Order: sequence, then C-alpha cells, then structure tokens
Amino acid sequence: MPRRYRLGERATSIDATRVRILEAAIELYTERGMSATTMREIGERADVAPGTLRNHFPSRDLLDAAMVERLRAEGPLPALSVFDGASSIEDRLIRLFGVAGTFFDQAARLYRMWVREPMLSGPWLAAGAEYGQRWDLLMRLALGPLAGDDDAMSVLRAVLQPAFFEQVSGGRHSTDETAMLVAAIVRPWFSARSASASG
Repeated sequence: MPRRYRLGERATSIDATRVRILEAAIELYTERGMSATTMREIGERADVAPGTLRNHFPSRDLLDAAMVERLRAEGPLPALSVFDGASSIEDRLIRLFGVAGTFFDQAARLYRMWVREPMLSGPWLAAGAEYGQRWDLLMRLALGPLAGDDDAMSVLRAVLQPAFFEQVSGGRHSTDETAMLVAAIVRPWFSARSASASG
C-alpha cells in the first residue's frame, strides 16, 4: 500500500531534500572546488536519486543560483547606513571594521569556497560583482575625503581581508575585540594621512 503524505509533510520533505542538496554542493565545492565537482557527486553526497536532483535543480546554473541565494542569506552585505552619525574617519573605520568582522563570521563558508577556487562564472560572477561594488562603496564612505587617495584605498583593501582578521584574532579574541584591535593598528596611519591631506 503506498505511503500517504499529508500536504504539509510532503512540503517539509521536499524542503529538507532541497536543503540536503544545497549543503552537499557547498561541502563539495569547499573540498574540491566547483570545476572538480559533478552533479552526480552532489546527488550522491546528498543521498538523493539522479531524478530527484534533476527535479530540484534541472541545471547546474539553477543549483549555483540557489547556493548563492542561501549563502547571501547567511552573510548579508552591510548596510551603507552603518556610517550614519559618524563624523570622523576614526569613527567610520571603527564601524567599518565592526561590520566587516561580523560579515566575515557570517560569510565564512562562502569565503572558504572562494579560497578553494574563485568562482567567476554564472550566478557567482554576478554575486561577486555585487559584493565587490558594495565593499568598494563602504570603504570609500569610511575614508570620506581620502576616498580618492589610492594609497589609502590600497591599505584599507589589504586590511579588510578575512585572513588578516583571523591573524589578529589568533583564536583568542571575539569578533568585536578583533575589530577594535584592527582599528587600533591602522587608525594612526589613517589619522595622519587625513591630517596631511587636509593641512
């Protein structure tokens, strides 16, 4: 006798299968890279039949788009309003490093995937461009009058790297503590640069 499903149970089962597939794809992309991972391997890791995988994701692009959506939800981009009310470069940098630390924590899985293999096609390319534009704008807003200073932007780009934050944290400090340490390290340089530019 066929198993009877209630509508809610079936929807829950479908959602759970979709999540399993997405998690399997994220794991494999992190372990092997996108180009070395096949749809068959994703289905096997998720423990779903090929037909089930195709029902959920008829193409690789659709799977990648769903992965992008899931990872973006985990690590949303900081809002530009983070600088509201901050009048000095020191205040803006402290706020920038604070939201950067939180973002690095939330987007850790995306970062590990990217380190394994930069994903520069399909939905990943569009998401990467959006992330890049937002961070560029956040940095320029934080720098204020120094936004056109190429050296200031280069220094800030170098500092705003997950690996830099990890090294400063050393596994001993919270995200907030690490952000404050980063600010303490670089603030004198930016303050002197700002004073020189306005003098």
